[in-house]
Amino acid sequence: MSGAGEPRYPMCPIPTVPDPIRKTLKSETDIGASNSSPSHAHSQDEHRGSDHHQSEQAAKPHHAPHHDGPSSHNQLTKKDIETIFSGAPYFLLEKGKHGLWYPQIIFPFDDHDPTIQNLGDRRPLPHASYTLCTLHAHLPVPDDWVIEGETPVHLGHWKRSEAPKRATFDVGVHEVPNMLSVNGKDAGTVGFRHFLELPVADSVLYAGPEKSRPCADLLHISSLPATEAYELMGHYNDPYAQCSDGTIHDRKKLLCEGPVAWKRIGVRDIDLRALVERLQTLKTLRYEILHGDVPKTILDMECIRELYSGLFNRFLYPPVRFLLADAGDPHSLKAQIKALTVVLATPGAWFDFSLIDWRLHIGQILFENPPHADGDFLDPDKSDKPWVHSTLERKWLLVQMLLAAELLMRLDATVRVGMLQNARDIDVSVHDVYEFDRLRSGKLNWDLVTVRRFLDSFHFTYNPVEPDHPSPTIPSPRKSPERHHHRGFLEAFTHHSTSSTHHDESSWRCHLAPSHVDQQLKGLFVFADNLGWPGLAAFKSALRSKLEGEGVERKIEAAYTIPLTNTLHAEFSAVDLKKEMYSRSPSRQLLLLHSRDSIRPLNIGGWITRSWLAGLVIPGESISHLLMATLLENDEEAMATLGPVANVYGGFTYKGKTWWSKKCIVGRVLASQPGTKVCLAWLASSIVPKDSESGEQLVDTWFEVDIREPPRHPGKPRIKHGNRLSFDSTPLGLGELTSGVFLLPVDGPCDSWSKANINFHDLTFSRDTKRTGDKLTVVQKAYANFLLASTATGPPTPVSFALTYNVRFISSHECRPPGGSVNYQNHPNAPDGELSSSSSSHVSYRHHRFPGHPLHRSYAFKWVPLESLTETSHSDGHSSGLGKEEIILLDARGSHDKETFARAWCASVGHHAIIGKVGRTCLACCVREARALQVKVVIRIGDGMSTPSSSIQVLYGGE
Repeated sequence: MSGAGEPRYPMCPIPTVPDPIRKTLKSETDIGASNSSPSHAHSQDEHRGSDHHQSEQAAKPHHAPHHDGPSSHNQLTKKDIETIFSGAPYFLLEKGKHGLWYPQIIFPFDDHDPTIQNLGDRRPLPHASYTLCTLHAHLPVPDDWVIEGETPVHLGHWKRSEAPKRATFDVGVHEVPNMLSVNGKDAGTVGFRHFLELPVADSVLYAGPEKSRPCADLLHISSLPATEAYELMGHYNDPYAQCSDGTIHDRKKLLCEGPVAWKRIGVRDIDLRALVERLQTLKTLRYEILHGDVPKTILDMECIRELYSGLFNRFLYPPVRFLLADAGDPHSLKAQIKALTVVLATPGAWFDFSLIDWRLHIGQILFENPPHADGDFLDPDKSDKPWVHSTLERKWLLVQMLLAAELLMRLDATVRVGMLQNARDIDVSVHDVYEFDRLRSGKLNWDLVTVRRFLDSFHFTYNPVEPDHPSPTIPSPRKSPERHHHRGFLEAFTHHSTSSTHHDESSWRCHLAPSHVDQQLKGLFVFADNLGWPGLAAFKSALRSKLEGEGVERKIEAAYTIPLTNTLHAEFSAVDLKKEMYSRSPSRQLLLLHSRDSIRPLNIGGWITRSWLAGLVIPGESISHLLMATLLENDEEAMATLGPVANVYGGFTYKGKTWWSKKCIVGRVLASQPGTKVCLAWLASSIVPKDSESGEQLVDTWFEVDIREPPRHPGKPRIKHGNRLSFDSTPLGLGELTSGVFLLPVDGPCDSWSKANINFHDLTFSRDTKRTGDKLTVVQKAYANFLLASTATGPPTPVSFALTYNVRFISSHECRPPGGSVNYQNHPNAPDGELSSSSSSHVSYRHHRFPGHPLHRSYAFKWVPLESLTETSHSDGHSSGLGKEEIILLDARGSHDKETFARAWCASVGHHAIIGKVGRTCLACCVREARALQVKVVIRIGDGMSTPSSSIQVLYGGE
């Protein structure tokens, strides 16, 4: 269940200093001799420039009595560099297959220290069930591991029962963006990897299904010679004829055309009992492969000839010539793999789980009876063909899962037996590997990912008795096998009368019994607990009474066996909700929840609840939607108050609080307020918005907040810059490596850069009354309002920022400052609060570690007082005298309201920002991470000056 059996792209170990660092470093034999210890190097004092207000205090570490420090022009040796940059994160992109790049953060100067791996920029997953959101490698979450806020509890009995082994075949794909870093260290933030991958997210790469079209030859058939036209038509209905000929199918039209059309893509009219029994066989085999004591493959159960016979006599048509071109033996595993690959890769014919929409809605096909009020589904009432009945799409999905499982097992056997064990009867060449990579698409890869979750989630049984509810779904007698009508030229050649031996069988006879209800129920409770859901005790008690106790297995099986029906809310039309399926609106993603139905067994919500409780969670963002929707479906009062249509990209008010999706900028800004609770991609806040005109609180409603995407850097997304990212952010900077070119920037006292008193006042919404409904409020503009007092005596000035842009906040990655000590004093020529280093300090602060890492002069930054942001417009925010690569530093330490102020300003002008917490990340590493991500702003938060955090002192023994 943890996904540990689904490995991420393997990261190559880096035993030496990375190239961008290695190329810059000089060996000790190439430079002049230095009589100083690396830790004794010091740099010149730097004063803040009048026009840049730049904090560039230099470090002067403690000297050993028998050594003199090097001059400002002394070059640093490799040993010097490794010492002073110990604990500094290094940002890079690791090159993968197919032109992909994988964000990585390493510590190249700390290979000797395994504890450095404890440093990160994300929160751990709060529960074992949440590992379903990712395909990336991660440590298994212990069974008793629960995170409440940031505190681990139930750690007394660490164990991981039934942890699966790694599957032999690595699909080689991951969810994008990386869901392990969906929650940064700070509320409302994401991690480095997640942010970099946003421009190339699955939702961007796979925007929607391709438009259907016939193959090019059919489009121009009238211009072909007669012999070629007749030959083309003569093979039109051959098996596999429309798999790779350029046809892009319409899945719903293909289903309506029946078994003759299915034959053209190689698929038989499959007997449901045979399909279900085979699914259970493969499910059992997969469990033995992952959990058994002895390595096993499908070849230990069936020989290659038996696999061929079972596949091509029951499920597919025998392979034709083009499928056997390189196979040699037509019965070989290679030929079977190619046939399955070609069939599943047929464009448009199947459900496409590379689309984030189908990853969410897969449970709707399995548990809800059509016609569906939302989604891109077949409406069986619009066809009079005898094989088009209400369970046809469900059966088609089961067929797709079966074929994907057959392919997965053969691939696993090929890798384990043919490649690792070098078996003679399985000949796999490098060419075969390349050919398979060429044939498989994003859709096929996600078939393999999805079928793993599908097999892990259910037990499969066939029951010849129809479910009691609803009435049997056998086609009504009014449907006749054929309607007599005149056919055109093309249809006359392509039409064949169709008879089906299995079309009158309801696919509800395939019963799915969930395997992990207990674990998934605990995961739901952790989600509700971490968000502070009202009436939580009663909520838990009600669900436990239904899903725990004696005889509950039969009740659960009945709940998953009987199909659901759902009705459309009167406020919405079917057209509105069906449009949502492939919508890529950043502020709106509507989901139709299931209203309570007392006549249903267990009464546990609809297909969404059943998907979560079964663990049918496909990697990606859908986990957060499923959790929140399951929570709402099973809270009767919440459903009555908010209605059944949820906007999972927005938020809602309920019982005096607000809950926000992290997809919404309002939630990301409010997250910095005290009392905010976070779990996965949802936040809970005590701040209730008000109507900007009436001043009344907006209660018991969903919100859709209109936003714009922030301006982008010209050219390619940052993640496609390759090695450029690491060159732009290397700790060594650009230029010479002498002691005089490195500075030690520190924050100074909390009032160094901003003496204003800032208080958050309220949140107001300007509503779009034309689009606002009864339970969904459309917000044209959201305003964060503050009171700013520049002096202690003057009246506060109201300040408002419009939350216009969909900016992101990124948690700074932890660093560990190098060991040493430094003394500070107020420089006689510096303004109040500005710090400089001096060995003759009278008032000193001594640290067991430096207050941060050195920063090369090539990294330009500028402190900007918070009160001056009120004069900065959107255009000013992007061109107010700043250098092209200059980083804006905002000092929001010591106050949650200051941080909210800074976040709101970023949202008003369109700047992403690094949230750099004092004690977690030094100022220099924040600036470098901003350069790595091409982010313009660093918001410094926390209390006090730059000192290592208590967690680091404990972790490293207080060096």
